[in-house]
Amino acid sequence: MTRLFFALTLLLSTLVPVLAAETELSGTLLVANRTGGSISVIDLQTKTEITRLPIGQHIPHEMAASPDGRWAVTGEYGSGNNPGRHLVVIDIAAAEIVSRIDMGPNTRPHSIVFLSDSRHVVTTIEQSSAIALVDIIDGKIIRTWPTGGEDSHMVRLAPDDSRAYIASRGSGTLSVIWLDEENANRPRTVITTGRRAEGIAVSPDGQQIWVANQGDSTISVVDAQTLEVIAGIEGITTNRIEFLPNGQAVVPGGINTDSMGRYITFFDGPTQEVLRSLQLPSSDDLGTGVRLLAADDVLFLADSALGEITVVAPAAENATEFISNNPNNVDGMAWSPLRLNVLGD
Repeated sequence: MTRLFFALTLLLSTLVPVLAAETELSGTLLVANRTGGSISVIDLQTKTEITRLPIGQHIPHEMAASPDGRWAVTGEYGSGNNPGRHLVVIDIAAAEIVSRIDMGPNTRPHSIVFLSDSRHVVTTIEQSSAIALVDIIDGKIIRTWPTGGEDSHMVRLAPDDSRAYIASRGSGTLSVIWLDEENANRPRTVITTGRRAEGIAVSPDGQQIWVANQGDSTISVVDAQTLEVIAGIEGITTNRIEFLPNGQAVVPGGINTDSMGRYITFFDGPTQEVLRSLQLPSSDDLGTGVRLLAADDVLFLADSALGEITVVAPAAENATEFISNNPNNVDGMAWSPLRLNVLGD
């Protein structure tokens, strides 16, 4: 593991005062609200929450938008001993729920990713420690695969849709499952990364998989060709990672700091070098409480600790810019270039 005990000094030296410039936003942002069980639909051009779509008692956590921007899907995750079992399909432009796909008992769908065809999704079915390939148009489960891990929580895809990468919290592992027809029966690979493996992201070139091991305060970097851990980062406790199109990895949290500050940290993907850290507004919550979404050349932040949705333009290195108040335990997000039909184009 690469030790970055010098990083705090570097980070603080990069925390220069900056002013938030007005970012030109477009399209629609959808945000999962864990309190109350709903999806906020926000028009970004006006920074206005237009409506909330009720999901119900089986509260949503994560969500995804199709590459063509037409559909969004969230999962009925539930809480405690009240797990959900449906995927919920949303027509984004119409801002309405169009179907609920029953995943069956002992499922609890959580993390969701679209394939490039905008029709199929892969979702974790956490209670069964498996993933499922689902046709959201026909509302059918095409196939399921056991992950070989325990408490399989987050999933991401290779850029060419050929593989699914799954982080399993209970076993502290990364599972690799082949989805393409040529390798559909190839045995899965399971890699030990660290305790409570959860956050996961794939580099834009598909060469690296980063896994956040929250229980060890580490990040494991896995080579996509050899499927071996090739590097690591110590001293950062987080459960989410996001890659920017330029190959930088963004992580909620700061490196090796006992301060009460809240940060998001930018890393160079190939070298794992700390590039800079952006300090977030303070909060009584000791954790960062932040979910990230890289889309439309900006980085959206759902901050449950502050009850806010904000945005930052990473290329400009500005401070975060306010979009909307939301005190309902905001979580996963999805973005579409489409604007709501009720507002016009």
